[in-house]
Amino acid sequence: MKGLKRIAALPRAARLLIATNGISALGAGMVMPFLWIYLTEVRHLPTWVPAATLAVQAFAAVFGGLAYGALLDRLPYNVVVPLSNVNAGIGTLLFAFAGQAWVAVTAAVVFGFGISGVGTAVRAAYGATTTPEQRETAYSADYGVLNVAMGIGVILGGVFAALAFLSPVGRYFLMYSIDAATFFVMAVATVKVLPNRVHHKESQAGGVRGSYRAVLRQPALLALLAVLLLSALVSFGQFRAGLPGYLTQTGAITASGLSFAFAVNIILCAVVQFAVMPHLERFSRTLLVAGSGVMFAACWVFVLLAGGHTGMTALVLATVAVILLSIGESLVVPLLTTLLNNAVGEDLRGRANALFSITLSTSAVIGPSLAGALLPFGSGAVFVGVMIALSVVATVLVLGLRRTLPAERAVPETVEEMEAAA
Repeated sequence: MKGLKRIAALPRAARLLIATNGISALGAGMVMPFLWIYLTEVRHLPTWVPAATLAVQAFAAVFGGLAYGALLDRLPYNVVVPLSNVNAGIGTLLFAFAGQAWVAVTAAVVFGFGISGVGTAVRAAYGATTTPEQRETAYSADYGVLNVAMGIGVILGGVFAALAFLSPVGRYFLMYSIDAATFFVMAVATVKVLPNRVHHKESQAGGVRGSYRAVLRQPALLALLAVLLLSALVSFGQFRAGLPGYLTQTGAITASGLSFAFAVNIILCAVVQFAVMPHLERFSRTLLVAGSGVMFAACWVFVLLAGGHTGMTALVLATVAVILLSIGESLVVPLLTTLLNNAVGEDLRGRANALFSITLSTSAVIGPSLAGALLPFGSGAVFVGVMIALSVVATVLVLGLRRTLPAERAVPETVEEMEAAA
């Protein structure tokens, strides 16, 4: 109830972003698990096509994030947010026509460029449409809604993929069309509501023109990005790679056990954002992020223990590990996004959020690669040891930031204060 009141007290533009970004997440969930199946089993393309498509999409996302980050620092939000959504919508719609390899790769370029821009633009827009006291609520609500909507989207995607009255190609054409429509809805909805002002051209700190170099020259921002990379590597980057890889190669849990772990993760991410986060306002954000690092380290200790057992004992230990990981990852992204946006001026907000998005994307590439390289050694124990070590490094690094980041409180005392701030 407390969390819902805080969301209701957010400015209209922020609430609209939460709702429309949730709709986009539902569409993304419908198609996200099925790209490989769609291209190989439905379109009958060779296996190198989906592999190349995913690689090209990740590569294009880096350039998309950088480009849209620069645009955000020069153009109004009600131009860049709709533009990035139209870009992503066209990209995912192209997949509906991917009967040939070159069409699939082209779709990956367009979609990768656009979806990175959407993530960058939406994070920056939250920062621009809320006060420092409201940002944690906005980012937490966004993260919670995204997880719930994407989970629902995955379920709907399974239903649509089995529709009997359409051909296999027709089913996926419908799914990708719906995904594209969600982006177009967000584009139309944000044109009139988001700020139409052009950002400051000069830095508030000393008249330095906004650039990526200006962001990278700030040690505190670099440290925040490093904490994000390390945290994502041991959590998001491993939940679908290293964690199930280790537990299944040791014979600890089965596929049904993994399904249960994924369900626990989705439920906990939502519960933490809407029921737990509003009660953590008395603690500093850096302390909470450090606590996440401790949870990640503890998670991997339980994973290691689970790997030495089978049956119910292994499942219980693995479930404890997933609970710790889910709570930790639910804290990290909203809190680090808030810290980042509170630490930058309007002239660098777009670029700072672009680097944030690129760091998350990088972790999604490095994480599985690291798991693949380390899991064969020591029956996976070496991999788990590295995960524990990286978690500890992230914790130490964020604790060192407590003296360099601006003084902060997570949320005002009452909803009335939030309404007054808006």
